[in-house]
Amino acid sequence: MIEHTIKWRVKHFCTKWCPTLYFLIKYSRAARRLGGMELRQREAFRLFLSNAAKQEACLQIGVKDEFGGKFGANWVSVDKYDTRPFIDFQQDVQSLQFEDDRFGAIACIAVLEMVEDPQRAIQELYRVLKPGGEIWIQLPFNFPYMGGTDKTLRDYWRASPDGLRLWMRGFEEICCGNFQHVRSSLVNSTFYYGRKPQKECDSGSLQE
Repeated sequence: MIEHTIKWRVKHFCTKWCPTLYFLIKYSRAARRLGGMELRQREAFRLFLSNAAKQEACLQIGVKDEFGGKFGANWVSVDKYDTRPFIDFQQDVQSLQFEDDRFGAIACIAVLEMVEDPQRAIQELYRVLKPGGEIWIQLPFNFPYMGGTDKTLRDYWRASPDGLRLWMRGFEEICCGNFQHVRSSLVNSTFYYGRKPQKECDSGSLQE
């Protein structure tokens, strides 16, 4: 009874005097309890990286600080503007300078929202991915606008899982969804894990 009274008084105080903080805490707790999709995303990404480690060459578009560089020695790193030492090539994802069917796996993270024509970029990823090769696409969904006067920050697009599936038609879906960033309760992202068909006629070519 005493414990219940204390909880009620704390809740009453917080909702009256600092409601924003109170509901942020409640939202964060709810996100942790509903973290099934986040767990699914982590497990799927681990599987993708494990499979990619067996490939001779993999392509990484957009290397973000949270990953600390390349995913492995067999990864080729590409970014249009980034000049850090581990970036191998400065290329635009919409016009990659690689031959067809070059890579056994491709990761493109937090990039498609910043290109003018994401479907053209996906066509390029399809072109350079080997038949049977796996692809991981991830981009923000509920996320602050990141655009500005800097040419490297053009923030054009957001995509729901259904929207990302439309962009990725022609690939075979392994897993697709929207997951909460538990460390930042107000932010979530969309991901797509798939593979290029062994034969283009199986699911249709993106080149058309």
